Amino acid sequence: MNELNVSAITGGLIVGLLFGVVMQRSRFCMVAAVSNIVLMRDYRHAQAFLAAWAIAIPGVMLVEHMGWVAIAEAGYRSARLNCTGAITGGMLFGFGAALAGGCAARTVVSAAEGHLGSLLTLLAMTLFAGITTFGILEPARMALTDATAITVTSGDSGLAALLHLPAWLAGIVFSVVLIGLIIRLGQIKENAGLILSGAAIGALVVFAWLVNGWWAVGEFGSTRPAAIAITGPLARFSYLLMTNTGSMLNFGGAFIVATFVSAMVSALLRRGFIATVGDVRRIPLNLLGGAFMGIGATFAGGCNIGQGLSGVSTLSITSILAIVAMIAGTVLGVKWWERRA
Repeated sequence: MNELNVSAITGGLIVGLLFGVVMQRSRFCMVAAVSNIVLMRDYRHAQAFLAAWAIAIPGVMLVEHMGWVAIAEAGYRSARLNCTGAITGGMLFGFGAALAGGCAARTVVSAAEGHLGSLLTLLAMTLFAGITTFGILEPARMALTDATAITVTSGDSGLAALLHLPAWLAGIVFSVVLIGLIIRLGQIKENAGLILSGAAIGALVVFAWLVNGWWAVGEFGSTRPAAIAITGPLARFSYLLMTNTGSMLNFGGAFIVATFVSAMVSALLRRGFIATVGDVRRIPLNLLGGAFMGIGATFAGGCNIGQGLSGVSTLSITSILAIVAMIAGTVLGVKWWERRA
């Protein structure tokens, strides 16, 4: 765009600053959630994810029901279902995240805490997200989508529409189920901090939708509603570096920068910033994992944040398939690490 959408940039900075602090202090991470379940039957991090969905889904459904944000226009619930991309890309992303030792958001925060391995993973993820979105892997990605996409006749591939439920009712139903699962897993008092952190992240997803789909629309009426994402902004940053065209002065770019900075400041204040190289033997896995994450997230239409939180909050079938595939890929990666050990 030729002019800056100051509201979108400001909103991105606000959401990113809060998101980075919550992420750094809670250690919220998909890989941690999956590995803890697989290896120790520890469900604490899983409860945090359930709490994020329990807040984000009804919040976004209410926002849509009230007509504040045109959620259906964001693309997550497109009539064209990219199921193959969501599943294969999601599996690749999850496996790569397990190899690298952290999901997309966790990688950004760990890099901000001074971990060289995470910084290398972040750089590889950025590079390969750009290559897959705009570079030599783009034709393969588009060809896969064109060859395997399924079109939904209703025009809306959201679960609420397919189940013929009002958005607000679908949000309540899913929230009740998710809260029930949190309670069923137990140890609510002992895990209150993580659960509240997950709920805060879910609330930030709702706020991000309001920023992009309502508050920032006043300046640019054609602005497409969106929420928080990691790999999309990283891909655009990679494209900017390679071509010297485009701009990071938007909600996504502001969100990534603010997340990194606030996580670093939070780590410094808590004396958690430690510049460390770590085990140099893991560097190839950091790079390979980051490459898999960048490629996989782009094929899937987003990472565990873009699809797993923002997309799932719209009850998109594609997003649900993607996050299930990411979890499955992470399980495979954790099992691979277990056998290797």
